[in-house]
Amino acid sequence: MEIIAKTHIGNLREVNQDYVQYFQKNDNECIAVLCDGMGGHNAGEVASALTCQDIINQYQYAYKLDSDEDIQVWMSQAIYHANTVVKEQSMKNQDMQGMGTTVVVVVVKNNRLHISHVGDSRAYYYNHGELKQLTKDDTLVNALVDSGTITPQEAMYHPQKNILLQAVGVSDVMKISYYVQGFDEGIIMLCSDGLYNSLTNHQMIEMMNRYDVLEDIGECLINEANHFGGKDNIGLILMKNKGVNE
Repeated sequence: MEIIAKTHIGNLREVNQDYVQYFQKNDNECIAVLCDGMGGHNAGEVASALTCQDIINQYQYAYKLDSDEDIQVWMSQAIYHANTVVKEQSMKNQDMQGMGTTVVVVVVKNNRLHISHVGDSRAYYYNHGELKQLTKDDTLVNALVDSGTITPQEAMYHPQKNILLQAVGVSDVMKISYYVQGFDEGIIMLCSDGLYNSLTNHQMIEMMNRYDVLEDIGECLINEANHFGGKDNIGLILMKNKGVNE
């Protein structure tokens, strides 16, 4: 398994609230976590770091993750545990009250991909020139689209497009997503909204087509996101099986 993880503060922010981390047990099993601390809330960078570190720590001591059901249950429990950790920390320090974060977690084991998320950080799957979004943003605008109140086209430019319906550290009850598929080939990309709000799918596909090495793809994606936008922090994790797409 080949993995890279990067963040960039962007062009306008004074603090980088994006946090990325991964842990690889062996060539066939690993976890990656990306968090985006909530803008406009106190200590978003603390919430994102706490969440990433807590989930990674839990994974290192997890056992009996043998089936899809085992992994789904563990991922949900791990995110809820991180939610408690962030809430408890926010109550200890007045400057951190109300802090929160998005989270997207990927566990790869025996060529199977497992994804859970809360918020609007995303997971994508790239293969053979196609880019598929695997997560669905937990946003007010998405709820409006689902209800038929607005169209997907209207959602792209809606003034409330960044309002989250749930986040780690601020939600008592969360609807945690779960998605599973085979992962024999292709590239998994986790990213914060600082990336996908700055680049179109077509631009991201072009960059993934341009390079074979993950480090080169990651550098290009972040540089171009800053060139075409850069209004927010940018977080990125790329994963692929060794030898795939080379």
